[in-house]
This record gives sequence, C-alpha cells and structure tokens, in this order.
Amino acid sequence: MIYPKTNKISDLYIWFKQSLTGIPAGRERIAVADEVFLHVLGMGRDQRVVNANERVSETGIVKLIKAQKRLNQGEPVQYVTGVSRFLDHLIHVRRGVLIPRPETEGLVLWMLQKISTHPQRDEAKLNFLDIGTGSGCIAISLAASLPKHHISACDKNDKILEVAKHNSLINNVSVDFFNCDVLKEDSLTPARTWDYIVSNPPYVRLSEKQLMSKHVVDHEPECALFVKDDDPLLFYRSITDKAKHSLKKDGWLFFEINEAMGKACRDMMISYGFRDVEVAQDIHGRDRYVAGRLSQ
Repeated sequence: MIYPKTNKISDLYIWFKQSLTGIPAGRERIAVADEVFLHVLGMGRDQRVVNANERVSETGIVKLIKAQKRLNQGEPVQYVTGVSRFLDHLIHVRRGVLIPRPETEGLVLWMLQKISTHPQRDEAKLNFLDIGTGSGCIAISLAASLPKHHISACDKNDKILEVAKHNSLINNVSVDFFNCDVLKEDSLTPARTWDYIVSNPPYVRLSEKQLMSKHVVDHEPECALFVKDDDPLLFYRSITDKAKHSLKKDGWLFFEINEAMGKACRDMMISYGFRDVEVAQDIHGRDRYVAGRLSQ
C-alpha cells in the first residue's frame, strides 16, 4: 500500500489519486479525487491549491482512507460522497437510490422544450406527476424550472421518498410526494388530474446485465434498473394504462426508454389512444425518449 509523504493537503491529494487503482488514471481519476476532497473534506479545488501546505487532521485522513477503500471496491463515487449532480442541482443519494444519469437530464430538457409551447403555460397552473421518482431529480428539476406550476412525484418505497423529500428541501423547491406502486391497479386516482406525466421506469433487460459496468450491477438497486426479457414493457404498459385515465384531455406522457424499444414503446402508446407520439434520441444518438398526447 502507498502511504502519503505527509499530512499536508498537497501530499494527501497526490497520494489519494495514486491510490485509486480501480479507476483509470487521467481525467476520470482526477474528477473522482476532486469530488471526494470537495464532499468528504469540504475542500474545493481553489481552496486545496491555496492551502496546499496546511495539514489535514487524523479524522480527515481516516475519512479519505475509507473513501479510498470503497472506491477501489468498485463503489460509485456518488455513493461514497453521498451526492450527485443533475442539471444545476445537487442531489443526495445513498445505496438503494438510483444515481441520476445524463440521459435523464436529456429527458427533462426535452420535456421542458415541449412544455414551452403549451398554450396555457403562462395562464394556468399545470399539474405534473413524476412516477417512480427515486432521488426526485426529475421532479425537482421541473419544480425549479416551472415554479408557478404544481409538481407531484411518487415512488413505492417510503425510505426512498424520504431521500427525495430531503432533496427537494435542499434545492428549495416545492414537490408533493406520495407513495404508489404503478403495477397495482388502484395506485393512481382515476380522476383526470394531470397535464403531464413523466417516468423513467426500469428498462434494462436482464439479458443486458452482462454488458453493464460492474460498479453499476454490484452496487445500484436492481429494482430500479432491470426488467424481465419476456415482458420488457411491463412498467410502460401499466403507466400508460393509468395515464390514459389520469391525464386531462390533450395531456402528455413522457418516458425514458431502452434504446432497443423505441418502436415498441411508440406502438404501445398509440394502441392506448395517444397521438403525436414521438421517439427522440439522447446525446449519443440512441433512441432514449418517447412522448405522446392523450387524444381523448
């Protein structure tokens, strides 16, 4: 094991970077080290450089050693630091809560673009629902961008909802959270309540698990990621069926999807009575989003 030369900030930073043997050297390792020093020791890059010769306490060194061990065991840096970034927001995460992805940022941005053309956007309070909210990142971003409108979010796990509620508080936005299981028949009110419904449900087929990074498979919640190969649209069908009864006339339904399921999701939504159904691509040019308007 490599040990730091001294307990000076500069020496500890060099030691910490070199000790991250499970992370490729270069920008990725630097980015991880920067995140750990910022969120574990409370030292941003500028502070670390200016105070390079200051010494870190024994407690601080112990924290770094614990972080190093977790990272070298493949644990995502977001779980080690307890935070993730999503658009302009700091989102707290922990084991059991899915780490927000850049692809989901794209879903929110596409949704906001669509909303900007809504004829009543500036005249009436619109109602939004985020189904399977997890960390709350989608709902929080919508609430921050649309402060005049009403944002709700649901999840079936009360402990995860507590994380989402905490995230709404630290980001100073108002979101109404409630418990629901979208696979149960009575999980959403049948009343035509919502103008927009959005969801990023589990969509990775179990057969694709072997293609995923080990740090994702070993550490992130399976229930938020995977679906059986014999019914990959399980959650999409259930949500679409409920949206058919819960959306107002001309209300919109937005999904993040498996890149291989664009046409299947589009056809399914059309079969449930949605029109203007569109499949959009993510930053990598892969089919990643689908949205449609309720025609009845």
